[in-house]
Amino acid sequence: MPRHSHDTAVSEVMGSILIVSVTVILAMVIGATVYGLAGSMQQTKVVGVVAVRVNATFVSITYHGSDKPDQLYWLNVSVNGGSFQTMGDSGGSTPLDVGTSTMVSATAPGNDHIVVTGAFSDGTRQVVLNTMV
Repeated sequence: MPRHSHDTAVSEVMGSILIVSVTVILAMVIGATVYGLAGSMQQTKVVGVVAVRVNATFVSITYHGSDKPDQLYWLNVSVNGGSFQTMGDSGGSTPLDVGTSTMVSATAPGNDHIVVTGAFSDGTRQVVLNTMV
């Protein structure tokens, strides 16, 4: 049976349609997965906390504010993974005042690891400062 030139065009068109449809379906599946994961992510809060070395044995930790200051109740300060010192209302009923400051003992200048964690009214906690001083 003789082969005509228009017979091959049908296969090429069908192949193109299949490739486009597979690409569209794949894009929809990837998009649904990405948007599904993004919906379950916790919103990060912006908090300004500074650690300044005062002398060889003390570091000053100061709270400078937040994007939602009425939602931050307290900050926990840890030096070199040791025990926590709390700034603010650990009971969680009064927001932390801007400008609140505390001194922590830190005896290894340049090698003290300071971690400050904030507790918020929605029950979440977040590391707001992680630095070496």
